[in-house]
Amino acid sequence: MPAPASGWDSLWQDADFQAVRASLEAEEPSTAVAPMALRLQDPKLIPEGVAHDARTRRFFVGSVAQHKIVVVDARSRSRDFSVASDRLDAVLGLAVDERRRALYAVSTNALQATGARQPRNAVVRYDLRSGKLAARYEVSEAKQLNDVALAADGTAYVTDSAAGSLYRLRTAESAFSRIGEVGALRGANGVTVAPDGTLYVTLSTGIARVMPDHQQFERLAQPDTVVTGGIDGLYWYRGDLLGIQNTSNPGRVVRIHLAPDGGSIVGLTVLQSHHHPAFAEPTTGALVGDTLYVIANSHFGRYQGDGSMTDAATLQPTVLLAVPLR
Repeated sequence: MPAPASGWDSLWQDADFQAVRASLEAEEPSTAVAPMALRLQDPKLIPEGVAHDARTRRFFVGSVAQHKIVVVDARSRSRDFSVASDRLDAVLGLAVDERRRALYAVSTNALQATGARQPRNAVVRYDLRSGKLAARYEVSEAKQLNDVALAADGTAYVTDSAAGSLYRLRTAESAFSRIGEVGALRGANGVTVAPDGTLYVTLSTGIARVMPDHQQFERLAQPDTVVTGGIDGLYWYRGDLLGIQNTSNPGRVVRIHLAPDGGSIVGLTVLQSHHHPAFAEPTTGALVGDTLYVIANSHFGRYQGDGSMTDAATLQPTVLLAVPLR
């Protein structure tokens, strides 16, 4: 069902809708409440992406509202990582290449009204040794870049949600190029890479598999009892997929069980149900060992096209939950 503050305010005020909503929510069993791992102090970040650097044990969090990246240590102490001269717009997906000591981030103005007139979509790369911006890759044909994932060989993949497209940048290349046809991945959002190079991309209504040769796109078949639409962050984990659902409000964290050949979905386990008191539009996460650190309260729906925030005074500081996977 649609999230509040997403253009469906009259529906949320309807008594019949609320009754149906309450009935549907009651059908899902409540899971154990995942512990809070970090709490940032700034309630107006509107974070969407998060990544973890195992070497320094730091998290990087992107801000949609403030057009920046912050770095957070294990004691929740944060500081700005990016600087104004980096020319970032809303920061969405983030990914760390630990081997090459690099941080990739998606920057787009498509969430603002100005983006329709003069769109800007780019992926930026930072050198984690120096903390400086190392490269900026403009993707001029994109409509709204969203999430980024890295393969073991350093190849970067980024989704374009508005165009339903996927782009690729190999390590020896200087520009992202589109894979497949425009619209082949409708609603493309989260993306992850399996060890064999197979890509998995979230769609509006499910999950697609992109084979290593990048020539074959297919939506994964799934049982009628499984719902995988509306997933934002997507992660490969021990032969399965981890997903953070939010578009299909209310949000939850799920483990999507794949067939041994990775070609279909055979089941789903709820790891964190919507009952968590910190949940307010969870978005993405960072996989660290056997724990998925999840942005619990992005308040993404509060961000408006003019850059303002609805009911800004009631926003809560960003919380990262530690959702156990074992």
